[in-house]
Amino acid sequence: MPIEMWVTHSLDKLFPESVKPAGAAEQIALKAARNETEDAQVALQIPTGMEIARASFSLPDLVGPRDTIPSKHLSASWVWYVYVLNNPPANRDPSSYLRKAPAFFPDAFLEEKTVSLRDGWTQSLWVSVTVPKGTPPGEYKGTLGIGLVDRKKEKHHFDVPIKLAVWPFTLPDKLHLHHTEWFWPTTLANYYHLDHWSEPHWAWIEKAAADLAAHHSDIILTPLVDLVGRSKTASGLKYDFTRFDRWVKLFRKHGVDWIEGAHVAGRGGGWESDFIWRRFSVMDGSGKPIDTSREKLPDEQFEPYLESFLKAIHAHVKKMGWADTYVQHVADEPIPVNEKSWMKLAGKVRRWLPGVKTIDAVETDSLEGYVDWRVPQIQEITPDRKRHPKEDLWSYTCLVPQGHYPNRFLDYPSIRNRILFWLSWSYDLKGFLHWGYNSWRAWQGVPAPIDISPWQDASAGSIYCADRNPLPAGDAHIVYPGKNSICSSIRWEVVRKGFEDFEYLYLLEQAAEGRKGDSRARSAAKKLLHRVRTEIAAAPLLHTRNDLELLSVREQAGELLAKLAGDA
Repeated sequence: MPIEMWVTHSLDKLFPESVKPAGAAEQIALKAARNETEDAQVALQIPTGMEIARASFSLPDLVGPRDTIPSKHLSASWVWYVYVLNNPPANRDPSSYLRKAPAFFPDAFLEEKTVSLRDGWTQSLWVSVTVPKGTPPGEYKGTLGIGLVDRKKEKHHFDVPIKLAVWPFTLPDKLHLHHTEWFWPTTLANYYHLDHWSEPHWAWIEKAAADLAAHHSDIILTPLVDLVGRSKTASGLKYDFTRFDRWVKLFRKHGVDWIEGAHVAGRGGGWESDFIWRRFSVMDGSGKPIDTSREKLPDEQFEPYLESFLKAIHAHVKKMGWADTYVQHVADEPIPVNEKSWMKLAGKVRRWLPGVKTIDAVETDSLEGYVDWRVPQIQEITPDRKRHPKEDLWSYTCLVPQGHYPNRFLDYPSIRNRILFWLSWSYDLKGFLHWGYNSWRAWQGVPAPIDISPWQDASAGSIYCADRNPLPAGDAHIVYPGKNSICSSIRWEVVRKGFEDFEYLYLLEQAAEGRKGDSRARSAAKKLLHRVRTEIAAAPLLHTRNDLELLSVREQAGELLAKLAGDA
């Protein structure tokens, strides 16, 4: 049997046993705006008995009528199959996930550009093209080369034509939907066995900053206690902002401009317990830590330390010119039974930080007047939801929602990840939050703090938890630790596309309400946007599940933007 090759779109998930469909494409055909990245996949089905010792690829320049897109703006990665041990615990309906676990699922991007391929498997190569700003519109062509050498040293070669249509409009550098992925710097250091805040650690932090910015993250969760030094002197408390400044400047260098001050309070016990201040150490004049534990200092005696700490940070960010892009967490996920304790602490934070917006994931409809950026879970947002006029409404996902709701779990169809951002547009949301950028560590409740590799365990070791209620696969991470780089994933690239989709819809709505372009195009734009709000992304359980339909609507939006907002 010969090796089979075909091309498919970026929402398709290929499995080891996937076979070439009848009439499958054999060339990559993309359409994109300037300053946008568009993706496709090349599938290789290796027959049983033929092992590939070396599989490699070469990226072309894309030549157009007036310019060339150099090959440095193209990338490709072999996709790694992650072995998933469990489907989400609440997913009783088999149609709510792609297939039953345990099984292999495609996700991680391999760092290696040359790999071996197993016989009897189908292997995906993820291909991306980023269109530089200033690229003249038109059609660009090139040929991707894939070279294979089997164990018998026989060579096999595939030429995959690439055709890219560049539309005459440009996506802005700063999109209109905020994005925070919680990056855990000490988890990163622990994974690579680096001293915290050493120069090698900072080098990896910068790699993460560049990756976050490339995926449209504009806000960075900032661990204040780790970054701001604290000491007590005869004249009072003294603060060292050296590490904090380096952190902020590093992320701003890559375009992540917003500072998201980490949580200053947490639950005092179980899920329904009241919120209390989180403790941090303070050094005395000799460099020894002062005991600020709850056993030594009750809350009312510790509170002046926290008040001084937050006020000092506020004064510093104002001095540095960063105050307009600073937001502050109070405590994560208040619920009705403990919301009063949350509001009590939030009121104090707001007094200490006048003018600073507060942000928190919340599981209650109360808190009005205490939170500025309200972040409920996506399934809690409905068309008839009460809006607080002085708040910005965001959304988040985490361990939930499960079932048929949208989420970015590894065993879900990609469309249920990407549709999150279409829903964000339909509901006029202002941002998206997720806790799991790189939580490459054992989950709470795992019997021992073992090293966890997300390449081999998609649920952070939680299959070993006593309650046998493991994390949904991929919830704790969306990138993978490479030897020399942060490795992306199918899910992470789909998130990037979702943010770019949001921007298409945002720009199209602006153009439809304007006067540029002919009235027929504006009318068609309004009709398409109405369809998005009422059919394509109407509600968390009422949205298209059809990959090709979603991609078609995105293409229609692009064609209309070319007419209404194009410059050529």
